[in-house]
Amino acid sequence: MALRVGLISDTHGVLHPAVARVFARVDHILHTGDIGSAAVLAELTRLAPVTAISGNADGPPLSRLPRARCVELGGIRILLVHHGFVHARPTAELAAGLRRYRPTVAVFGHSHVAFVTRRLGILLVNPGGGGRRRFRLPRSVAVLTIGVRDVRARVTVLDTRAAVRREMPAAPAPRTAGPDRGCRGRRTPSRRASSRARGGG
Repeated sequence: MALRVGLISDTHGVLHPAVARVFARVDHILHTGDIGSAAVLAELTRLAPVTAISGNADGPPLSRLPRARCVELGGIRILLVHHGFVHARPTAELAAGLRRYRPTVAVFGHSHVAFVTRRLGILLVNPGGGGRRRFRLPRSVAVLTIGVRDVRARVTVLDTRAAVRREMPAAPAPRTAGPDRGCRGRRTPSRRASSRARGGG
């Protein structure tokens, strides 16, 4: 049976009223920062368990959340960072997370511009802004569907009566053991081990 994960970002203290309808049947919710208020997380928790990171606009206590993290849901690794791209280039935090965790999916926000694409076999998702309107951009969220053979993301625009959806499948995902937990990154050799490998003392 497929696992459905709600993806949301950049609420800035306000949750669009249509979010509850779109996330009505999700199994988990991921928020990629600029939450704006603990009340937003409390409201989302009524719909499903929530995993969140902080964004650049989050103050205490939300700023104490991790700025990036990797979780395992449905047997795949999902990387969360707040700021994913600058001028079509990955940010340092996204690039570092991709190298460390090698996820199947990376989710981010910050720009309030929703899109779904794939690079080098990794599904990249920006769900857009799901709360306070910014820059006259349409507000949106996304739903990630983790199936047996593939992973798909669908963006739903919240500001239109007939919601516009954009969908792109990921490549078949390698399954990893242990659902619903944090990811283990690649180990970095200790200085002593590195020294021994070079023939040092």
